Amino acid sequence: MPDDPHATAPSEGLAFPSVARLELDELLDQLIARATEVKLTQGRLRTLLDAVHHITVGLELDDLVSRIVENARGLVAARYAALGVVRDGRLIRFVHVGMDARTVARIGDLPDGKGVLGTLIDDPRPLRLADLSTHVAAVGFPSDHPPMRSFLGVPLVAGGTVYGNLYCTESEHEGGFTADDEQLLTALAGAAGIAVENALLLDASRRRERWQAASARLASALLSGDLPPEAELAHLLATAVDVARAHGAAISEVADADPGVAHVLEGAGSLHDWARRDVASVGSITQAALDEDGPLLITDASTDPRTTGVVERAPEVRSVLAVPLRASPGGAGNRSVLILTRGEGDEVFGPVEAEMLLGFAAHATTAIELADGRRDREAVRALEDREQLVLALSEQVLQRVQRVGLALTSAASGAPPALRDQLLAQVAELDDVTRAVRDTVFPR
Repeated sequence: MPDDPHATAPSEGLAFPSVARLELDELLDQLIARATEVKLTQGRLRTLLDAVHHITVGLELDDLVSRIVENARGLVAARYAALGVVRDGRLIRFVHVGMDARTVARIGDLPDGKGVLGTLIDDPRPLRLADLSTHVAAVGFPSDHPPMRSFLGVPLVAGGTVYGNLYCTESEHEGGFTADDEQLLTALAGAAGIAVENALLLDASRRRERWQAASARLASALLSGDLPPEAELAHLLATAVDVARAHGAAISEVADADPGVAHVLEGAGSLHDWARRDVASVGSITQAALDEDGPLLITDASTDPRTTGVVERAPEVRSVLAVPLRASPGGAGNRSVLILTRGEGDEVFGPVEAEMLLGFAAHATTAIELADGRRDREAVRALEDREQLVLALSEQVLQRVQRVGLALTSAASGAPPALRDQLLAQVAELDDVTRAVRDTVFPR
């Protein structure tokens, strides 16, 4: 069929109405936006997976906490991030990123778990705020603290136990943190909670190993006989300070004959000058530990009346751990307590230290008792050896004296009267010496 010169090209005849074209453009724009959103979401999920993998490499607690904080800040695009490790409802570690060293130095002390941070400790649920200062628990910032408005905090939970809280502030996106940010940070916190739990378990295991090794070394030193008795308590306290990473240590006792006074037998570390001092036992940490009849843990010595005397002598003391000793080094009729202290800025004592110190104290006092018993036995053996030596010597001496007496008596029988009387007088003197020796060696 010949070509029709008047026919139009197909493309020239295809046209969309203006309204339909606008709807198609909008659909394309929405499709592109959704694709971009999916791509962005996929990228953030990949970032989350990378972060989870990163924080699960290694189990050293300090390194782990630092990795978690860095990954959290990058995951939700925050200017600042921090992680507070919680134990027994208290903040024991606080690691942060985003502020330079000069700013940190100007601010001073790190947060102690009050304000909004304390709210997350008391009520461990995700908290997202557009303006941190509007929260009812907000207590404000120090004068040199950088401004922080948007806030996102989530708990680190594993097995129903809260191990800490993850905080992010100052979102780099307009409008603050989003619900997606909260979900991502919550997912990261879930993995971080398991990692922190494992790190804490490993740390507790290592602490137990250190305590057990220290107990073995102490028992060996006490039982070897190399330490003089007067150095045993000092060695015990030095070992306790070292293994517990303590600020100071002391052993105090209360005598049944004078229960109103606590006598400090020995001190070490920052409590070295406490040695051989007397303090009132009523209301003291010594009497409180004896009444407790088990480990006594005080996390804040500045607010506890039982440690008023401790803080007066050592204002830098923060936490105190005391355990009663099974046997008093001061002797029968006395009751003793082993006391450890940590200062401001140190990690507070926890249940692991309380458990280990109790076993350490039991092993130490047992070793001291065994060492005392060994010395007593050695003294008895030495006395018996001396008695045997005396008996042997006395028998030999008495036999010789008797032989001399018999010889003199025999000589006197044939001697002139004057000489005979002198010889018999000497024999009588020898008899008196013999009786004196027998009465000394074999008392009636």
